[in-house]
Amino acid sequence: MVLLYGKPIAEKILAETRARIAGASAVPGLAVILIGDDASSHLYVGLKEKAAQAIGIHFEKHFFSEKTLCKEIFERIAELNGRDDIHGIIVQLPLPSGFPTDEIIAHIDHKKDTDGFHPETLSRFLLGQYDACPVFPRAVVELLRGTKQTFNGEKGLVVANSELLGKVMAQALTLEGLNSEYVLSSEKKEILLEKIRAARVIVTACGIADFITGEMLLANAIVIDGGIAHKGDIVVGDVERKSVENKIAYLSPVPGGVGPVTVATLLARVADMALN
Repeated sequence: MVLLYGKPIAEKILAETRARIAGASAVPGLAVILIGDDASSHLYVGLKEKAAQAIGIHFEKHFFSEKTLCKEIFERIAELNGRDDIHGIIVQLPLPSGFPTDEIIAHIDHKKDTDGFHPETLSRFLLGQYDACPVFPRAVVELLRGTKQTFNGEKGLVVANSELLGKVMAQALTLEGLNSEYVLSSEKKEILLEKIRAARVIVTACGIADFITGEMLLANAIVIDGGIAHKGDIVVGDVERKSVENKIAYLSPVPGGVGPVTVATLLARVADMALN
């Protein structure tokens, strides 16, 4: 089994983006809306800030407590929408309970939607416009391309915890030449097993530790693990790694797989918004 580490792919994307910014007259600007005190969210925002500053992107963090009224958040987003020095805006997810995620994202100007989950951006992507691909599926595709494999109608499957993510991720795989569909992690076990065992490429994004095991997979499967879960204090993915080590062809590890590439593709998208 070959491990698909994200760091070398991310470093290549970041180096290319840094070179673009260094040769440009404009400075790309990214604003992050951060709500609440979730430790993981603060960690991820910090990683984005560090990477952005290292390649020449102006970075702003706009923090709101869990007691903040949505009206204040909408007003801040409207302000950022109107600023010429801010080219991309993201809302760090997940939001604390009670905050309307879709409504908050919809307030972002779709032209500054960096994550790619604004309704208009999603609509364009689902119609086949790859430039509108959200950053998480884009990162998954970059890892998949790192295998140097070609896919001509082979079976691709997304195992997700939401219909929207499943649909969007399946579209990303379809655009890579896979015959793709999605299944929810809440589906009946026998249906899950049937679909997983038929797929050459599996993308999982459930957030359930050890949800996918070796006995469920084809011998030559390629598995991109986009799940984040915890076993005690240890961060793990959806795939039970020990059981797949001697069976499948490729696996992206957690941590160290999709995460670094997601940050890199996010920053590349900010540069695209500023410089194209």
